[in-house]
Amino acid sequence: MVFQEWRVVAKFNMHQKMSELNKQNPLITYIFELGLIKSVDEVKEFMRENSSPYVFNCAEPKTIRFEWFLSEDQKSATLIEMFEDSDAAKLRLENHSASHLVKEFPEHFEIKQFIVLGDIKSDMKAKLADWNADLRSHVGGFFK
Repeated sequence: MVFQEWRVVAKFNMHQKMSELNKQNPLITYIFELGLIKSVDEVKEFMRENSSPYVFNCAEPKTIRFEWFLSEDQKSATLIEMFEDSDAAKLRLENHSASHLVKEFPEHFEIKQFIVLGDIKSDMKAKLADWNADLRSHVGGFFK
């Protein structure tokens, strides 16, 4: 995991200095807050054996992060996806929509909230409208 995080930082340091305070950056993050529909075992299997391997093997070189989390009471889950830019986030949505996951995902989860962090391009806004996404643009801070 440490290597993965180092790779992310190193990748950005090669292209631009990201550690400047309040500098705009192209990063896009998806946060899905989900309610479980199926059993915890079925959901864990979907996360580990279906969804994660599929996304891992997609031709998405600018996908930085795809991680699942389960609440302590095992009644809800969070999926976090991170991308180098808006085009990469768009490709992830397109690949999802063309995959078997588009049918299977809603069999396992109810989307409680879908938050999109970062400055997305206008063509993405139209695509995300269908997802009832809560769009939040970058205001300030830093990414080291």
